[in-house]
Amino acid sequence: MVDFSIPIHKLEFDRILDRLQQFVVSDPARELASHLTPLTDAGHIREELQRVSEAKELLIAEGGAPLDGIKDILPALKRSGVENHVLTSRELLHIASTLRASRTLASFVARRHKEYPLLGDMAATLYCDKVVEYNIAECIDEDGHLLDSASKELRSIRQEMISTSDTLRKRLASILKRVSEKDFLQEEIVTTRDGRMVVPVKAEHKNHVPGFIHSSSASGATVFIEPAETLDLNNALTELQLSEQREIVRILTELTAQVRAIRLQLEPTLATLAILDLVFGKAKYSIEIHGNPPGISEGTRIKLVRARHPVLLQRHRMEEVVPLDLEMGGDTRTLVITGPNAGGKSVAMKTIGLLALCAQAGLHIPVAPDSELGVFDSVFVDIGDEQSIENDLSTYSSHLLKMRDILNGANERSLVLIDEIGAGTDPAEGGALAAAILTELTSRGSTTIATTHHGMLKAFAHEAHGVSNASMEFDQATLKPTYRFRFGIPGSSYALELARRLELQKSVVDQARNFVGDEKVKLETLLAELDRQTQQYREQLLQVSAEKNQLSAQIELYDQKMKDLRKEIQSIRRKAVDEAKEILKSSQALVEKAVRDIRESSAEKVVVQAARTEIEKMKERIRELQDDEEPTVPQILEVGDMVRVKDTSQQGELVELKIPFGTVLAGNARLKVRLEFLQKIASPKPVVTDGIGGSLYTPEGKTEIDLRGLLGDEAISQTERFLDDAIVGGLHRVDIIHGKGTGALRKRITEFLKTYPHVKSFRLGEWNEGGTGVTVVELS
Repeated sequence: MVDFSIPIHKLEFDRILDRLQQFVVSDPARELASHLTPLTDAGHIREELQRVSEAKELLIAEGGAPLDGIKDILPALKRSGVENHVLTSRELLHIASTLRASRTLASFVARRHKEYPLLGDMAATLYCDKVVEYNIAECIDEDGHLLDSASKELRSIRQEMISTSDTLRKRLASILKRVSEKDFLQEEIVTTRDGRMVVPVKAEHKNHVPGFIHSSSASGATVFIEPAETLDLNNALTELQLSEQREIVRILTELTAQVRAIRLQLEPTLATLAILDLVFGKAKYSIEIHGNPPGISEGTRIKLVRARHPVLLQRHRMEEVVPLDLEMGGDTRTLVITGPNAGGKSVAMKTIGLLALCAQAGLHIPVAPDSELGVFDSVFVDIGDEQSIENDLSTYSSHLLKMRDILNGANERSLVLIDEIGAGTDPAEGGALAAAILTELTSRGSTTIATTHHGMLKAFAHEAHGVSNASMEFDQATLKPTYRFRFGIPGSSYALELARRLELQKSVVDQARNFVGDEKVKLETLLAELDRQTQQYREQLLQVSAEKNQLSAQIELYDQKMKDLRKEIQSIRRKAVDEAKEILKSSQALVEKAVRDIRESSAEKVVVQAARTEIEKMKERIRELQDDEEPTVPQILEVGDMVRVKDTSQQGELVELKIPFGTVLAGNARLKVRLEFLQKIASPKPVVTDGIGGSLYTPEGKTEIDLRGLLGDEAISQTERFLDDAIVGGLHRVDIIHGKGTGALRKRITEFLKTYPHVKSFRLGEWNEGGTGVTVVELS
């Protein structure tokens, strides 16, 4: 197995695993999550990502999956295989719980096998044994105690124990009453010593109460005597207790034998349950980070679209983390990232490495759906300072040792991440060595990303084949980084510019420029100007894009209005045709009647023929009206539209409309033109703002709140604010997550909900809503 331990630590993949462990429900799955490592087989990675996608879709569709009840029963199963070993009632109870979880989950997924085939295939292998599950449930209660119904013998023994115990207590009560009248007792109570019922007697009267002394108090003032009169009853009770224990052992032995018979089927089922729990945990994590499965290529291509660092998403909202767009592979094997200090170079490089590890571990990552990643057999990372006084290692020496390891192991299937390459020594020699290392890695086909401040490496990346520049944007107006990644453009360190703007003594800055030299100053100035123009062009591009979107929306609205108008015209035409047919039908009846009258009056045939001809002409006109093509829809002009006078270049705003004329304001001239000579043209409408530059606060309208880990008063305060926002947001149902725990927080929430005026009703959640760890609230 490939060792990813160093990149897992350096790239903070272990923090992703810590978060993942919070989304699984069982200890076996938690153990799997803590040791999750990247895979190196592309087919297995794709299958795992698809399995997580199915689990995510199922969770969204169903609201949850029945995973409760999975216990770590592997040690108990191993012990059950030892001859004559008897499992405890608690171990048996956990085995029954796991069997029930296996049966419930298998049934749940089986009903959805068609929609989620990969999950269905896994669930189909789960072993279920209702007989063993039922037998354990019938014998052991939820606290691990054997029930009277476990066997007839156990029920009989316990009933006899109750009877004997009652008789013994009555006998002792009689003795207590008799002895207490003589003031021999220290207290009028019956207690137990060594499992036998005794009475506390004053030490000075111990010889006045016949019986067996079991012990005395620490002060010696009291002795505990088992009266001779109750000796037989105590003996009988002790014998019954021993019989009870023997019967319990017999029952546990029998249940252990049943477990032993299915042990070999249960062990792989436990492993499958843990894997399914982990898959659903990955799905929950994907929902939290708005993750997507990247496409997995056979090579080592990297295409990241709107990628974000997943660890940053644990501390910041999605919109607060600047996305990263990057594409490597093909002509670009090596990337040199430059830019100012604290500008985000290392974070961008770590983002790429961490997302690669996550994807190969079968985790969805916070990227756009069209992102793509290759599979790396090894990941080499040189990040951080590991100088050692004990081992006589300087910062540069430690970096050189890492470079040696990288060069010894890197190949075309390797991802190499080097932070501040060539730093810590003479800039000229360090830069030259860095260029040589990058050249060697590029020639091997390794995918390499390095950050640096060396100016010579910018020129090297520009000229070397397979190597590209990249940089982190810097806002020259505010002197702050924007954290935007720019591919193909080298960045400036802005050292002298920062010194000047922070009002470092001018003579010192000028002298520094002289020391650097004119060529260096010109290069840095050129890079700064390029950076400024790039930001300006990007802003203009965003503005053009916004205008284009607005224009597209207007065109879509216009097209929709035209469609509606055509439908209305067609409707009017159909109505007119129907009316015409009706008129024709009535007219034809009248004409036919007239013809009959003419015939009866012996009129000439010519007259009759002429009448019929007129009727046919009328029919033809209606058919032509019905079969006509759809008429041209006249344009609809309104005051405020931008128009052009047909066959001229004159255009302007329509300021007045008096049919059949319109008045057009073209520059300083007002033109009065007939409407048929005006043509409407597209024009972006002005954007109306509130004049303040902000927006009013509106509640977020969240449907759930998580109070776990909060104290009572803090939880009540947050709950009240949450419910107020829900009422304002128009919600009718919300979920309050308080966890199971001791139940103290749930009790406080219940008391508060009883007093909140807008609560219609509330209840504990069902199994697929969080169970007793969630309260579902209906709002009025």
